[in-house]
Amino acid sequence: MTEHKPVQMCMCYCRTFSELAELAREHGWKSATDIGTATGCGTGCGLCRPYLARMLKTGETEFDVMCDADW
Repeated sequence: MTEHKPVQMCMCYCRTFSELAELAREHGWKSATDIGTATGCGTGCGLCRPYLARMLKTGETEFDVMCDADW
C-alpha cells in the first residue's frame, strides 16, 4: 500500500498553506478569491482552491488528498 504525503502547498505558485495562512491572518483575507487576488494561488490550475477554503475555515495547513466528494 502506498502512503500518501499530505497536500501542503499550491503547486502553481510554490506557496505553502502555512505561509498562506499566516498571510491571510496578517491581511484579513477571508476567501480563496482574496488569496488568489493577492498571491495568484488558486488561479492557476485551481486544484488548491478547496484546500485554501478549508484552510481558512479550519486553520489546517496539511491535508489528505481530497476528491470531488470532499469539496
